[in-house]
Amino acid sequence: MEETITKYQCKLCNYSYKQIVNIDVHKLTSEHLEKCNDMNSILKTDKTLYNKYITEFNINEEDDKTMIMLRQEIINKLSSYTQKKICVEEYNNEIPKIIITNKKETKLELIHELTQFTHGKTEQTLNKIAERYLINSISTNGHIIQIIITNKSLVETKQWKIRTKNKMNEYENIDVDILSSDSKSEYHSIDTFISKIMKAKTKNDLPNILIVCFHKKRIENILTLFQMFCGKTIMLQYTKLKFNLSFDEPDANRGLCSMFLKQYKEYMNLIDTIEFITASPYEDFWSMLNKNGIVQLINPHSLNQECINGKTYDEYLKKYHQIKEHNHLICNHSTNNPLDYIKYVFKELYIDMKDSTRKIIFSPAHLYTEKEGVGSHEEVVQFYMKLKFTVFLSNGKFKGFIEPTGEKMTIDDFNLKYNITGELRDTLRKWAQLYPKKNIAITGYWTIERGITFQTDGFNFTHAIISDYHKQLLNKLVQLIGRLTGNKLYIKKKCNIICPQTIIDIVNTLVDKTIELRKSNPENYNATDFSDKDSSIPVKLTFVDEEHRLLCIKSINKKRNYKQNLHLLLKEGYKTGKIILEDRNNIHMFTNDKKDKSGKTKLFDDIHKTISNVKMYSEGDSIKARRFKQFKNAFDLCKSTSQSSKIGEYSIDLAKDIYKDENSDFINEVNIAWITFRHS
Repeated sequence: MEETITKYQCKLCNYSYKQIVNIDVHKLTSEHLEKCNDMNSILKTDKTLYNKYITEFNINEEDDKTMIMLRQEIINKLSSYTQKKICVEEYNNEIPKIIITNKKETKLELIHELTQFTHGKTEQTLNKIAERYLINSISTNGHIIQIIITNKSLVETKQWKIRTKNKMNEYENIDVDILSSDSKSEYHSIDTFISKIMKAKTKNDLPNILIVCFHKKRIENILTLFQMFCGKTIMLQYTKLKFNLSFDEPDANRGLCSMFLKQYKEYMNLIDTIEFITASPYEDFWSMLNKNGIVQLINPHSLNQECINGKTYDEYLKKYHQIKEHNHLICNHSTNNPLDYIKYVFKELYIDMKDSTRKIIFSPAHLYTEKEGVGSHEEVVQFYMKLKFTVFLSNGKFKGFIEPTGEKMTIDDFNLKYNITGELRDTLRKWAQLYPKKNIAITGYWTIERGITFQTDGFNFTHAIISDYHKQLLNKLVQLIGRLTGNKLYIKKKCNIICPQTIIDIVNTLVDKTIELRKSNPENYNATDFSDKDSSIPVKLTFVDEEHRLLCIKSINKKRNYKQNLHLLLKEGYKTGKIILEDRNNIHMFTNDKKDKSGKTKLFDDIHKTISNVKMYSEGDSIKARRFKQFKNAFDLCKSTSQSSKIGEYSIDLAKDIYKDENSDFINEVNIAWITFRHS
């Protein structure tokens, strides 16, 4: 007897699957949703096709339905599936057709870690690049070019090149190049880089790693590069070219990042992976992603809880010097002028100048470099010069040392004089060795805010002065104060952090949340993971057993203890599979199917033990009084919604009858309910 299987096929897309659950997943894919949108547009203009489907699906036009609702009903019918038995051989013959129609999408990843962590973001990125290089080296017909887009800072670009070269030195035939206007760069235009690719006679002649800075011109260069090697514009005869992109500090360069994301889909056949690398992916960053249709980013660590060399995250964390481990000298002087705050600190003797111990002060200034009356770079420099400090100033106009006499020496001149080829930390270590009794203050803003390592063996901050001005933007505050953190191997002395209490509280809360998130190791990251709010993403509840749904609806009778009875019914339905919960919260989840140390699985009774509010829609109720559409949008975009329940309680919104919002074409079926809650 010939072996047969049941085939489930989407009517709209003609996709076939062996399991019905795959059809349900297929309906959420971008391909299917695009088909739905296309069909909706067609039905608006093609009256003949519209009438054909109305007749075919026996849709009643006489009911009180709008044209929007009728078109949606047709699309719902078309989105259903056919079911038939076919022989295995026939099904297998169809598989190649399905594979061909599915496009391989670019992987979008987030490399997120604490600032200056013991197994830091740069190291993690370079490990991934090295792994890809090893795979690439044994490929016979493919070649990967890695592009690293650094934060818009010459110091950071050089730091990336040094660390990348050090990492790749163990491999043969791999080059690390910079494309910039700097005279020392390997490439000054994208044309010369393209020319190297075109002139390559063997795979070993092809470039490997290109480093550029976050600049409008460089983003345009990358798009030009992709355009050159996309489609039929040019054809490499023997080698299939692929690209990986690593965007460092994208939250500080959101406009340019968005400029790229608006166009990258045209070149997805060339791009394997896009990595976003940052310690501060907060609200503005996710808003930019959402505007470009991105609601989640892959966690590249999710398949492996251990970081590297067999060490767990906890082991790396134990060696990490956090902000909370430094000394906190709370100074609640309120001002948005950094210099006024610095003057107050010295006046109130938070730093005792009668103490002869050498002082190394991290003292960021205002955004402005020279403007008077705001606490600009130049004003802060002049203040410390009067105290006979050497000042290390870093901004777009000057990077180097300024002596109390006014004498200046750039980093490049200093490095040339003392034969230093390493990073900024190597320069500062050498300075400290040459002048063991001199005081020094580090100031600037943007170019000292992130990406640069200061703390090292032989150069540790004794003090840091952070004012209210520096907490205006959350991502910049976390990065700025993060310059004080690092590996305990290199931070031998505690720093005296002088700042308002609110800054310590904010930073410690965000650090704790990052640690909790990294330990939970979710498959994907979303905006709510990095929010300081206590609201959560709505949890989608689906009744798969109609009898149990009706039992729950019946229990909502406003009698005494009805909420607790409903809670018990929901709990039982979840445990027996009559209810499905889709929870997109990563840290503070409504449900937790993972077993705890005792071996028990935590479900409803983990935290949320009681219902605080039950809202049920019945036909005739005002649609404005229900938030079904808001919950659905928040669920789809992985965004939180406001909630007034107490910690340990939850609210549930159900539909006794089908909920239809004629103004927006939105429908909430009766088997879909929404749970919302607050977390601690």
